[in-house]
Amino acid sequence: MWTIKRFPALWLLPALLPVALMTLYPVAYAFWTSLHSVMLLFPGEPFVGLDNYKRVVSSNYFHDALRNSLVFTLLAAPLVVIIGTLIALFLQRRFFGSQVVRSIVLLPWVLPGAISAVLWIWVFHPSFGVLNGVLRDLHLIDSSIPWLTSPRLALVSVVIAHVWTQIPFAVVLLMAALSGINSETLEAAAIDCRSALKRFRYIVFPEIKAMIVVLIVYNALTAFTSYDLVYAMTGGGPGTATTLLSFQIWRESFSMYDFGSGSAVAFIVVAISAVLIVAITRALPSDLFGE
Repeated sequence: MWTIKRFPALWLLPALLPVALMTLYPVAYAFWTSLHSVMLLFPGEPFVGLDNYKRVVSSNYFHDALRNSLVFTLLAAPLVVIIGTLIALFLQRRFFGSQVVRSIVLLPWVLPGAISAVLWIWVFHPSFGVLNGVLRDLHLIDSSIPWLTSPRLALVSVVIAHVWTQIPFAVVLLMAALSGINSETLEAAAIDCRSALKRFRYIVFPEIKAMIVVLIVYNALTAFTSYDLVYAMTGGGPGTATTLLSFQIWRESFSMYDFGSGSAVAFIVVAISAVLIVAITRALPSDLFGE
């Protein structure tokens, strides 16, 4: 008891030990695997050092996956935040059926990724997809657009589906941030500023900018590590058009049965994610969070 009184943090050990067992051990074992040749079809686990990393980084498949992941992230993360902000501002207003609209907006958030992927496959299907049908009815196209089979359009299609699934979470957090703004301040701003854009820039944005930063970082990491939508919608194709680094981890580990290379790609993803976080935070204004 004397030791616990002197070091109160020891009270946390019963909770920290299971967490450490479920997190630190898998991470350590994955790193050990990345330094060994662990292949399901071949016995033995010889130490190979950084050979797995060198082989992965030197492959064209990795270069395509890295490029696609960066493009995917640069497109998806800003779109989620921008659209989420617009929807949150709209839903803050009181209007008939506002509660119903809020429930509908949250629907994509509760759907599993696989189900969301199936829905968007039906939307983008070239023959009987909803999107091509609407475009034909509006006489905007004469022939079906191969959304998921065109190398240029497939990645854009997956980005749209990803943004749709992530917007509800952004809306919830932004509405919580908006609810913290003093209503009297907003009323005074409405009188002083005739432009809604000026009100947002000088009154609303300073109050929610911290939440926007959190969402940018979160959505950048979510997009960079996205897997389920890509796997279910395109399987990384056509070719390598929608192959992301997360998909390459699966390919190396469960298609090629090379768990050493798969673990190496996983740790490369972790390293790049850390670089992305640092780059995003350093690119932001120094006074973003106030004095």
